[in-house]
Amino acid sequence: MRESDPMEKEWFKDWFASEDYLKVYNHRDSIDAQHLSDLIIQNINPKPEDYILDSACGMGRHGIYLASKGFKIIGFDLSKILLLKAKEENEKAETKVGLLQADIREITFKRKFFAVFNLFTSFGYFDSDEENFRFVKHSSEFLMDKGFYILDYFNKGFLEKNLVPESNKEIEGLLINEKRFIENDRVVKKIKLKDKNHSSEFKESVRLYDWKYIVEKFSLFGFNTSKIFGDYHGTDFHEHKSPRLIIIFQK
Repeated sequence: MRESDPMEKEWFKDWFASEDYLKVYNHRDSIDAQHLSDLIIQNINPKPEDYILDSACGMGRHGIYLASKGFKIIGFDLSKILLLKAKEENEKAETKVGLLQADIREITFKRKFFAVFNLFTSFGYFDSDEENFRFVKHSSEFLMDKGFYILDYFNKGFLEKNLVPESNKEIEGLLINEKRFIENDRVVKKIKLKDKNHSSEFKESVRLYDWKYIVEKFSLFGFNTSKIFGDYHGTDFHEHKSPRLIIIFQK
């Protein structure tokens, strides 16, 4: 979000639709996505004919990798620019991930999915609990009986003790300054970007949910907790030591 309006709630519409986002995050290591995807598949064991939904799929790293392994993947995201990047990578990999543009708060499906993925902290962006958990609530309608919902989110207990207040880096001539702080139960990142041609400012703001609260909320929508991991290698979750919160829920 451009910082002209610091109270703007839907920061993701500007940030994820910008060319600058691609510059900052285009160098993400696909190895993490592969480790997480393998971990999930090993623990839910889908059949070749089962469909998997990759919600808020971004550039499609997880879905394209799984499609290359023979799984049927449909992905959606709000950002057109990220979907175009996913389409490009999909074609490059010669995979057949179905991609569509949609808001996670509004989307629904007639198809029944074996699993829904909600990965890489694509959760907690909105102002209210109702909005943040709306997709979780509705997902039970398009999940098969005994289907899975996988949430990959940061671990609040770890992040609060290990937050890096400020960092600087340079990517292909783009200077990137990131300041991070916790405010009103949200982790906020202010991003300043500058190169020889332009400068811009954006913001990220994600709700800090405790893992017990997430489990409780999911249970209200009919989900049981199957397994919890603390990183992409499948290490057991520890409330204060694990960098990630990866929960496999089952309907």
